[in-house]
Amino acid sequence: MSPWNARSEAPGQGRARRIIALSGVLFLILVLRLFHIQVLSSGGYLRLSLDNQFRELRIAAPRGLILDRNGRELAKNLAACEASLATRTLDRHPQVVKELAAHLDRPESDLRTLLERAREEGRPRVTLDKDLDKERVLALEERMTELPGLRLQDWARRSYPRDELAAHLLGYVGEVREEEVQHDRRDPRAYRPGDLIGRSGVENTYENFLRGADGKEMILVNARGTHLETVQLLPPEPGHDVVLTLDLHLTAQLDSALAFWGAGAGLVMNVHTGEILAAASRPAFDPNLLVGGIPEPLWRELVTDPGKPLFNRVAKAGYAPGSTFKPLVVLKGLEEGVIRPSTRFRPCTGGLRLGRRVFHCWEHAGHGSVGAVGAVEQSCDVYMYQLGEELGIDRIAEVSRRFGLGKSTGSDLDDEVRGLIPDTTWYDERFGKGRWSVGHVWNVSIGQGEVLVSVLQMARVYAALANGGFMPSPRLRHHLEDGAGATVIPFSPSRGEQMQIRPAVLSTVREGLEKVLHGREGTARGSALPDFDAAGKTGTVQNPHGTEHAWFCGYAPADDPEIAIALMVEHGEHGSDIAPIFRHLVATWFDLDVRPIRKGRRSESEGGGE
Repeated sequence: MSPWNARSEAPGQGRARRIIALSGVLFLILVLRLFHIQVLSSGGYLRLSLDNQFRELRIAAPRGLILDRNGRELAKNLAACEASLATRTLDRHPQVVKELAAHLDRPESDLRTLLERAREEGRPRVTLDKDLDKERVLALEERMTELPGLRLQDWARRSYPRDELAAHLLGYVGEVREEEVQHDRRDPRAYRPGDLIGRSGVENTYENFLRGADGKEMILVNARGTHLETVQLLPPEPGHDVVLTLDLHLTAQLDSALAFWGAGAGLVMNVHTGEILAAASRPAFDPNLLVGGIPEPLWRELVTDPGKPLFNRVAKAGYAPGSTFKPLVVLKGLEEGVIRPSTRFRPCTGGLRLGRRVFHCWEHAGHGSVGAVGAVEQSCDVYMYQLGEELGIDRIAEVSRRFGLGKSTGSDLDDEVRGLIPDTTWYDERFGKGRWSVGHVWNVSIGQGEVLVSVLQMARVYAALANGGFMPSPRLRHHLEDGAGATVIPFSPSRGEQMQIRPAVLSTVREGLEKVLHGREGTARGSALPDFDAAGKTGTVQNPHGTEHAWFCGYAPADDPEIAIALMVEHGEHGSDIAPIFRHLVATWFDLDVRPIRKGRRSESEGGGE
């Protein structure tokens, strides 16, 4: 071969070798890639393949029941069916959205808006309807294969079978807010969009017990997302049942009486254990209407209603106690030696002058000369003005606070009001030092002026007067049970510490309270029970916005008390007018066969007028 030929063949051979080398490298890369895919990464791709076949679904745990002390249902769960749709359906199968809108009788634009919002928020599914009726469920089930992305799931809808009864105590449930959603998918107790959470009352206070732990299920789906079969199941763990101290029948009797009067609150308490046996607030609301979401028109109607049906008057409302406060002032006077049972001040002639002003007694004709027992029995304001001035505001404040006024009772009712018990410091800060007068003390001594208490607090005051000076902790929860009915957390009553009250002092006050119902001049003598002694106190509170408010507080039996009752009726006029409610509740609890007193206002001849 000539030198010229050798030089001409060299470039071709070099290119061939380079092409062969490059091909070898590419082939080697392909082999290595196939080895990585088929051998080293086979597990990962298998998981991806399985993920395309299986879907993990959460099974919401049923809430625990709420029961009365005798096991009767106050809040339960009803079977319901929820329809939800995968957000990807909006892009992949837009015709499904149109078909579902027709099935659910909803505008297609509404469903599209829901899906778009859920997609923006990163949610894989959106709930279309939480409570499908039977006809729609059957219709959708027949077409499931034609509606990819649709899921029908059974769940337990919260229901309150007694409607408005004890609504403020039970509360209601609502959907979790965005800030309450928890994103830990491994936590069976984490909240997801659409979950229900207690918003008030027992539902809120005992949320951690009522809410159970969610379950899981793995379902097999085809390429269109249609459910083929369930292959794995982890059952949910239901929440605990909460058994309350309430007696349903007694609560219904109290609620009915308050509903007749229109607006007010009442509570019945065991004087030794603090168990709340009955409680009611009127006006009320139906918690069934608030489950899940509250329609805007309904919410607007509830919050603008002048009767304030959402407001719990048992524990959240502060009222002047009126004459139901007087026994504490008398008790303090006896303790301090300011008076003895026989002490008589200036006779009551219907009023007492202070400077240019006359402070009137409720009895315009006057009570004449009365002692400590008579002052309680007849509720003499003039006697209390003079006793209050002798004691001074700070000693009245001391006994009030000792009996739990002006502070929380420590009950398991949510959002308790503290109330107000004024003293020298408070008046100095409010009006300025030296700029308030003895007239303020006179007003406080009859339970008016700046004093504010709750119905719950007053029930506890009369429980302490009844049981010898113990301050029980009011309790609405009795115990918790699991699904099998076994007690998980038992009832643990607290009688509280005993106040140091001399027996003779307490005996004098209790004698006056008993004579309110059984004395010749008692302000509630018309509501006395035959052959059954009880004790109590009427009260009338001035109301600058209309008719006076009425109070009645008491306990029964008088000699060996078991229950204490506090009643407050807005615009009820006189405590003696609502005393028949007390009589009826006592008769109901002790199963007494007595003639009921007709509902309505009574004349003074039937039991005074205070």
